Amino acid sequence: MPAALPAAAPRLSPRQVTRLVWLGLRTRYLARRMKRASARVGRLGVERAGGRLLHFARRWLACHEEIAAILQEPLPPEAVQVRRSITDRRSGAAGPGASSS
Repeated sequence: MPAALPAAAPRLSPRQVTRLVWLGLRTRYLARRMKRASARVGRLGVERAGGRLLHFARRWLACHEEIAAILQEPLPPEAVQVRRSITDRRSGAAGPGASSS
C-alpha cells in the first residue's frame, strides 16, 4: 500500500483549455517551420540562411514554456535542450568577439 496518495491533476478552466489547444497547434506549426528553416541552413549555410531558425525556435520555446505553466509541469526534454542551445549560442557569440585581440 502506498504511503502517499498521488495528487489530483489541476482542473483547467475552459479558457485555459482553449489556450492549451491553440498552443498545441502553434507548436506543431512552428516545428514544421523550424524543420524547413533547418533544411535551409543545411543548404545555404548559417551566414546566408538568416535568423529564421533561431526566430522560430524562440517562439516554439515560448509556447512550450506557456504550456508548462498552464499544466504546472516541467518543460519537456526537447524544450530544455533548445533552451540550452539558445543560451549557449548567446554566451558563445559574446565570448569569441571579446577574446579576439
